[in-house]
Amino acid sequence: MPSVVHEPSQLPLVSSLLVFSFMCLQLPHGALTCALADRIAVSAFSKHLDISAINGWPRAENYSSDCCRWPGVSCSWVGAKELRIVSLDLAWHGLTGVLTSGLAGLDELRVLNLSGNSFYGAVPSELLRMQNLRVLDLSQNGFTGELGGDLPPAPAPDASGIRILDVSFNSLSTLHAGIFVHLPELRSFSGESNLLTGTLPTPLSSGSELECLNMANNSLYGNLGLFDFSRLPRLRALHLDWNKLSGNLPETLSRCRELRVVNLRRNSFSGTVPSSFQQLQSLAFFDIGDNNITGIVQALRVLQECRALVVLILTTNFHGEAMPDDDAGEGNRGFPSMRLLGIANCDLTGAVPTWLLASARLSVLDLSWNRLSGRLPPWLGNFDALFRIDLSGNSLTGDIPVSLAFLKSLASNASVVQLSLSDEYGVRLYNWHVERGQLWYNSYIPPSLDLSRNGLTGTIPEELGNLRALNLLNLSWNSLSEMIPSSLASLTSLQTLDLSNNELTGEIPWSLAMLTFLSCFDVSYNRLNGTIPDRGQFSTFPCSNFAGNPGLYVKYCDGQVDAGTPGTDGDLSSMIVIEDLWLPFWLGMVTGVLATLFAHVLALEHACNS
Repeated sequence: MPSVVHEPSQLPLVSSLLVFSFMCLQLPHGALTCALADRIAVSAFSKHLDISAINGWPRAENYSSDCCRWPGVSCSWVGAKELRIVSLDLAWHGLTGVLTSGLAGLDELRVLNLSGNSFYGAVPSELLRMQNLRVLDLSQNGFTGELGGDLPPAPAPDASGIRILDVSFNSLSTLHAGIFVHLPELRSFSGESNLLTGTLPTPLSSGSELECLNMANNSLYGNLGLFDFSRLPRLRALHLDWNKLSGNLPETLSRCRELRVVNLRRNSFSGTVPSSFQQLQSLAFFDIGDNNITGIVQALRVLQECRALVVLILTTNFHGEAMPDDDAGEGNRGFPSMRLLGIANCDLTGAVPTWLLASARLSVLDLSWNRLSGRLPPWLGNFDALFRIDLSGNSLTGDIPVSLAFLKSLASNASVVQLSLSDEYGVRLYNWHVERGQLWYNSYIPPSLDLSRNGLTGTIPEELGNLRALNLLNLSWNSLSEMIPSSLASLTSLQTLDLSNNELTGEIPWSLAMLTFLSCFDVSYNRLNGTIPDRGQFSTFPCSNFAGNPGLYVKYCDGQVDAGTPGTDGDLSSMIVIEDLWLPFWLGMVTGVLATLFAHVLALEHACNS
């Protein structure tokens, strides 16, 4: 039987079966096949492809068989007269070739999905004129040139019915000036990650049905503040990040009352956050990181009125301003629905703000690479859902509060509830680091505690061993002293432990060798002594991660890691002394394995720094 898609407007199931049985009796043999025009159209399409990639399709010159039975083809009755192709889904079939206009002959087609293949050349404008087509997905191919280049200057009376158009991840260079005029029913357009240049097309604002606009990661430029978003009342998601747009943030966005996602990251916007943005009561995700926005007090005062706000990223703005606090009378009440807050790399002065206490649902906090001072507030340990804290690169002082060891989301037997930002908001989260540039997480944010590069003193609390869900613990570049607590061996999910550049003393606990997921361990430049564990993961760590500790010794580093006086433990001296008798042997071995060992060390160092 052919694949039949039943539509709501057709006869009830029993009646349909009766009609179908009657037709089977009345029609001649072979009549229950797809229409001849459809067979000709798909045959013309296949002539330009390596059809062997579509298992089950006949050769291009043979279109006499029933195309409704071909893989990826779905048919439906049209007017109870003939079977017509209504869906063609050949996504990720490894197809290569030029896409011709022949598919426009499928005049009853509703869905065309050719994503994830290797089509190249121009997108035929005829596909953009198809009246019955609702979904056109050409994403992740190699299309080039202008999208809609052959469209007439004015729309035809029988304009296209396309509602979802996805041409993301291609190499398209421009958009036809009036392409959106020809798509009056368009609800979602994605042109992400192409080579698009020019300004945002003005006719776009005539698309009153548009709900999602994604043109991220292109080279669009111009003053976005001049664009009239008030004519897009249904807009729910706006992705214009990673472009070259400039000017003030557009005031007219406040007229889009259904707006949930605004991603304007990494452009050249300036000025302040408009006061009118407080009217965006549906706004859940707002990212203006990596711009030249000023006025952090204004930004927080306005955005705290957006009571549905879940994710707020203001990273790399407000250079040299002061972090506002409740006590300054600046009207900051906090964000009761907030789950993720990122205000990193802004060179902000002040302290960790107490208005964070209003964000009881906070899961991710990133205030890294500012100039925040004062002590780490003990109340940070009171959050039930907080599983990632990044306060690295500040000027915080004092002890590490023991209260951090009782974060419920990181405590033993606790399960970390991840933010499904990629699925819910269609975004990827970026994590900013001076040394590594822009990093991003897809749907998984590692449970982390990063207090590196501050002025913290005192000991590493034994109680930190309670945070068994931790993937990363970074306390490097502080002035922490005394011994490494053996309780850290309880962090069974730990993948990175960086305690380098402190003043730690004593031996490395051998119990840490039981951390089977540990892939990066660095205790360089402390005052440690004794023997480095040589079991478990420790045999894979580069010797440079133990450097700067004159009293440390390890077998696989040929004894001493760094210059210093040998200790007196058991056989340590025999480990590092090379007798003259054995010198020729050792020289020969070193010559034979030097290249392999060097490559191994480089690979491990890269893994720890990535």
